[in-house]
Amino acid sequence: MNLSLQFDKGTLLLYGTEEAKLAQLESVVWDDRTHCYRAPAADYRRLVTTLCEQKIHFQDHARKFSVETFTMKKKINPRSFQQEAAEAWMTEQRGVVTLPTGAGKTILAVMLIAKTGRPTLIHVPTIDLMRQWKEVLSEYFDIPIGLLGGGISDIQPITVATYDSALIHVPYKGNQFGLLVFDECHHLPGEQYQFTALGSIAPFRLGLTATPERADGKEAYLYKLCGSLCYEVHIDELSGRTLAPYLVETIEVEMYQDEREQYEKARKIYTNFLRKSRINFQHQNGWSIFLRRTSESSEGREAFKAYLLQKKLSQA
Repeated sequence: MNLSLQFDKGTLLLYGTEEAKLAQLESVVWDDRTHCYRAPAADYRRLVTTLCEQKIHFQDHARKFSVETFTMKKKINPRSFQQEAAEAWMTEQRGVVTLPTGAGKTILAVMLIAKTGRPTLIHVPTIDLMRQWKEVLSEYFDIPIGLLGGGISDIQPITVATYDSALIHVPYKGNQFGLLVFDECHHLPGEQYQFTALGSIAPFRLGLTATPERADGKEAYLYKLCGSLCYEVHIDELSGRTLAPYLVETIEVEMYQDEREQYEKARKIYTNFLRKSRINFQHQNGWSIFLRRTSESSEGREAFKAYLLQKKLSQA
């Protein structure tokens, strides 16, 4: 019996012969519950490539999408940096593109959706952004655009979903899309949102953001989920040309008395916990240690709430 590849609740099941070879494949493990080998759905591309290279014959029952031809209603004349970004991403058809706000990340995605020609799921953090994306996609593509979120469940070859809704549906729909687009992709390494990427077999992935860096240092995990940083343009490179000239000016204002009292109280709880726990943010893993320690006790959880409150008050 040839090897059979199947999708199961955000993972891949491997049934059949060649067990000795399967045991040596990266990320493939034996599952006693199902009496077969299992791998993360996100490893689909690498797994299929390896099986082909090692001449292991298999039947692919996991993939439920095929090549699409998306007819464009209007032509896009990309700016030079958008063309460069598109070419950089097309090299591997995976990766993160960093462009400033207002530089045309959505138009870049439209270009790459058309070039890739696979059913596409676009992830966005809010319902407002979901509707904005649909407006732009409907302007360029001559097909219905699906929505997944805000009480709407309409899946089409090109669908826009909130991260929360995609997370709910990925165990069952994670084999129906060949291209994933992650808008504001710096959210992706979060404890929950990462499973929208891990539970999908989509071989092609595009991350879009203006700020890939994260306070917890998990941008490296972002690149693992989406592909490496393949193109980057900073705001000062586009100011005065694509983007309007800007001036950064900081205006300091005094807190109201009640805000000052809340801030000082929260700040004291937060800093006392840091000293008591001997947490040093100059250490490369300082933030990770802080998150772990705050989750271990009620005092720690209170300190984390205090950290969030003093930060909110200081930046209000």
